Amino acid sequence: MAQAIIFAITIFIGWIVFDAVKNKKVIKENVLSGLITALIAGIAWYILFIIF
Repeated sequence: MAQAIIFAITIFIGWIVFDAVKNKKVIKENVLSGLITALIAGIAWYILFIIF
């Protein structure tokens, strides 16, 4: 469980940093899309961890 949470946080931070560098500012839509992506990635990682 902790691995999935750390993975999701890492994805979220990476997404925000990438968008901030690309757009030169942090936009609310990019933060929301990063959060959604991180949640989906965390859930998928947790499911894969349970299966394997």
